[in-house]
Amino acid sequence: MLIFHRNNVLRAPVTGIRCDKWLNIILLLTLVFTFSFKTPSEKQVYSLLSNNKILVDGMLDDWDSQGLIRLKGEKAKSENQVGFMSRWDKNMLYLSFSVSDNDLRAFQTRQDDSRLYLDDMVEVLLDTNNDKDSCWNSDDIIYHINLLGVKKDDRGTTGCLSDPAWNGSAKYKVKLQGTLNDSTDVDYGYSVEIGILWTELGIVPRKGMKLGINFANGDNDGKGRQLFDWVNAWPMRSPYAFGTLILKGEIRK
Repeated sequence: MLIFHRNNVLRAPVTGIRCDKWLNIILLLTLVFTFSFKTPSEKQVYSLLSNNKILVDGMLDDWDSQGLIRLKGEKAKSENQVGFMSRWDKNMLYLSFSVSDNDLRAFQTRQDDSRLYLDDMVEVLLDTNNDKDSCWNSDDIIYHINLLGVKKDDRGTTGCLSDPAWNGSAKYKVKLQGTLNDSTDVDYGYSVEIGILWTELGIVPRKGMKLGINFANGDNDGKGRQLFDWVNAWPMRSPYAFGTLILKGEIRK
């Protein structure tokens, strides 16, 4: 049989079986684990070059519908529907969410509150190197933004851990279509606009560049956590499962 030692090294017991047979078994197991747990998503979203200045005001009136990705919350037992788009220019990567939600709720007012994911909120995760790794590495970042405009963000580390002390500098704005925390009326939804500096991502943008991406929506209708994402990643910080964001268009010099 195969033995896993303390350092997670796979070794064969001392027997008369030839080493090349064990090598083939190890290679087979590696392939099984790779294709079972590390198959990248084939989903793609295009980020279109914007020749006009985008104001991060939550209004989305300076966006058209090109490159729109739609996401529904059936699997999370949420009635929410999400429209997601991306744009870019020489300074920033822009992301927008347009969410239909008939009951707007958010309660966390402290930045990086661990309970923020329980609010109505949006979430975006970026694998800036697009290496589709299983490690939450130093090139990976996440932003959660709730309907009160409060964020929870972190960055990965070389030790594959989250660094909650990291504080990103993204611009963001939330615009509500309804009343917050009033369940006596019917709300329509909200929009969230995010702008992230390329310098924060450590990237010089260019046509055809690819980033790993996932995005999610959290819905609080008094039924407990209802979270759904684009690629069905679990855990959420799983870059190998992310889709791919592709920059489309070329900056005119």
